[in-house]
Amino acid sequence: MLGSSHIGIWMGRRAEKEIIATCEKHLEKIFSIVNKFKTFIDVVCDGDVDGAKKLALEITELEREADEIKEAIIEDLMGSTLHPMDQDEIIQLVLSSDDIATELKAAARKINFSHITEIPENIEIGLKQMVVTLIEETAALIATIESLVNNRSDVVENAEITERLEEKIDDIRVDLLAKILDWGDAGAHVRDFIMMKEAVENIELSSDKVEDTADLIRAIAILRGHRR
Repeated sequence: MLGSSHIGIWMGRRAEKEIIATCEKHLEKIFSIVNKFKTFIDVVCDGDVDGAKKLALEITELEREADEIKEAIIEDLMGSTLHPMDQDEIIQLVLSSDDIATELKAAARKINFSHITEIPENIEIGLKQMVVTLIEETAALIATIESLVNNRSDVVENAEITERLEEKIDDIRVDLLAKILDWGDAGAHVRDFIMMKEAVENIELSSDKVEDTADLIRAIAILRGHRR
């Protein structure tokens, strides 16, 4: 699972500290949603209908809390004395990371519209592979943030890891979609494969947003003079 205990430590350069410290609470909430979604998928694959519904509600509540933090950050920026470029970096970072949670919330809802006790084993395996890789990708994002926070030289390297993991998730997605379509050809419920297909697309979009967030961190590092 993911953690972010070092995100808000002292950074040497005031602008970088302001950017990350302002976003720290929001990022921690996003990471908790990724963790919760991993638990949700495990419960779905166990065929626990009630447990899946409960966890989907918890994900929705966490995503709502993330939205409230996002709105507070944007409101605070309206009265901030930060340079406009720094404000823009904060807004982009918050909006990009917020989309990680939005896509996972949508995926959880759609999966619960299907008959989870009837999901074929090969699709369950694919779902778990996607989400485990998403956890790895988000861990790489955390490493990217911590590299910036600690003024280390591996910011770009860690950001590139998220890119490779996003590509891996996309490959898993393509293979999994083929299996879902086969399930649809033989399945008893049309909504099952439609909702599962849509959910898989949401998970992949969440992965895209993890990569986008890492790209923003990398851009901040380059603009502030960090090097590989």
